[in-house]
Amino acid sequence: MSWIAENLWLTVAVPVVFALAAATAGRLAKSLAVGLPMLSAATVLLAGVAVVRASVAGAEQKGASLEWIRVGELSINVGWRADGLVGVMLVVVGLVALMVMVFSLGYMSGDRGIVRYFSVLSLFTGAMSMMVISDGLAGLFIGWELVGACSYLLIGHWFTKPAAAAAAMKAFLTTRLGDIGLLLGILLLWREVGSLDYQAIFSAVGTIDPETLSVIAVMFAVGAIGKSAQFPLHIWLPDAMEGPTPVSALIHAATMVAAGVFLLARMSPLFDAAPVAQELVLLVGVLTALCAAAVAAVQHDIKKVLAYSTISQLGFMFAALGVGAWGVAIFHLTTHAAFKAMLFLCAGNVIHATGTQDMREMGGLSRKMPASFATWMIGALALVGVFPLSGFFSKDKIVHQAFESYPAAGVLLLLAAIITAYYVIRATILTYFGAYRGSGHVHPVGGTMIIPVAVLAIPAGVLGWFSAAFFEIIAAPSIKFDLVIGAVSTLVALTGIAIGALIYRRGVEADDHLKEKTRFGWEFLVSGFRFDRLVSAFVVQPTILFTAWAYAIVDRMIVDRSVEGVALVSKGLGHGLNRLQNGDTQWYVSLSLMGFIFLFSLVTMWERIAAIFSGGG
Repeated sequence: MSWIAENLWLTVAVPVVFALAAATAGRLAKSLAVGLPMLSAATVLLAGVAVVRASVAGAEQKGASLEWIRVGELSINVGWRADGLVGVMLVVVGLVALMVMVFSLGYMSGDRGIVRYFSVLSLFTGAMSMMVISDGLAGLFIGWELVGACSYLLIGHWFTKPAAAAAAMKAFLTTRLGDIGLLLGILLLWREVGSLDYQAIFSAVGTIDPETLSVIAVMFAVGAIGKSAQFPLHIWLPDAMEGPTPVSALIHAATMVAAGVFLLARMSPLFDAAPVAQELVLLVGVLTALCAAAVAAVQHDIKKVLAYSTISQLGFMFAALGVGAWGVAIFHLTTHAAFKAMLFLCAGNVIHATGTQDMREMGGLSRKMPASFATWMIGALALVGVFPLSGFFSKDKIVHQAFESYPAAGVLLLLAAIITAYYVIRATILTYFGAYRGSGHVHPVGGTMIIPVAVLAIPAGVLGWFSAAFFEIIAAPSIKFDLVIGAVSTLVALTGIAIGALIYRRGVEADDHLKEKTRFGWEFLVSGFRFDRLVSAFVVQPTILFTAWAYAIVDRMIVDRSVEGVALVSKGLGHGLNRLQNGDTQWYVSLSLMGFIFLFSLVTMWERIAAIFSGGG
């Protein structure tokens, strides 16, 4: 494993270099614009597979570290590591990125910005790899910020659409709030430990004051909440659906939203020593899982159903992290990446075929698009948690751990699971069953849009059976299957499916009936509990006012006047010196003579002047 570990930096360098090459050479040859990014994703995937295989074989897990910055005694290192967790995350990132790129060959064909699109996808892959392989918080934070910047570019890919540009800005600004918390946590940790390397931090956890440690852990939690779209910083993710659908599959399955979960898992020794922060993560996770599932149950936009579903499933992962089961959280992250990326790509197929995202204008697609329907069903049942698909095993372990630590949390997660089954069967019926309600013909989709979905169906279907090996690879405590919890989870899933099937047996008319019966409740859920309005009133508008005030005070009164003052002084000195240089030879001779007399007097009277200043005069 030594060669792999020593050269793992290539998982960052190759995507970044290929992104730049695709952006420049791609203007001359489009094959380079799409080929190089796909090669970079394949590089990340193969590196991840190699690290996982080495971990299974028990090879020594080494990395490398380089000094990045040195100022006096201050030194910041940037390095990489090659443990099982790194390998698993690289496989997830590489596989989903590669499948998204292949899918984009068909979905984005003819797009005028395809060169820019694939270049940013490659850079996005490299940024996520940097965050994953880093052996300290310095490299992680650089990758973290690059992921945010790339997501801004991808969500706003169609920047000429006002909605897409606004969504990109909203995502960028909302996640910055979380990033401020993370940065403060990193700075506090650096002050306490004197290093940003994981090993040094984990070794020093026991020496940090408990209250300070809790504050640091809470700051890290805030960063993760923003990046993983958890309550109350979840508002950016549904609007991010304005970007291309393949981007949604990448952002919402394997990269940006996974970053927060990965951060908390990597920093688990810190959170194990800060129970207050752990309980905060649990509370946020359970609340988000339940509320986001409820909002997903009333959406008509198929991508928004999946967006709120992602928020909810991330809530399950946060709940696992909140009870200290970081390995279970990573397991669900991995299974979720497969089936949720597949569901988004299936949604991309039906959107491409029908020309709409509104499920009320779909229907009957199971007969018209059988391949997409079959793969959708695999992903949908995995999301619900139906045996024997992967989602059953990972979600079951989260519920099991929650019941053992906080039974109330386990009950609420089961309720969220019922709602999950309900909105999944609702979306399935509205999209694939009944009569086709669209106005145009259903267009066929090409092989490049079917093959990636079929590939992702494999891990979505079978990954759960390898949970024991998975926990061994990432060196996390193994969680045995609990028959009672498994039976209850299955019953819950079937109950949700039955309720959804019963209500929507009449198809889209059920929505009108429910809306009529529960008008206020329906509208309240459709608006996402009107949380956008609350955030706008109490966060966005005050921030805009404060920014305007700060601009007026700091920029106008301090910065501008300082610059203007320097300009006036320079101008005055220039005019004064200009007067001395008037071209009159007699004036120059007089000035020289006056200077000579002054210097001669100063030299001859030096002793007297020195005596006066020393007090001896």
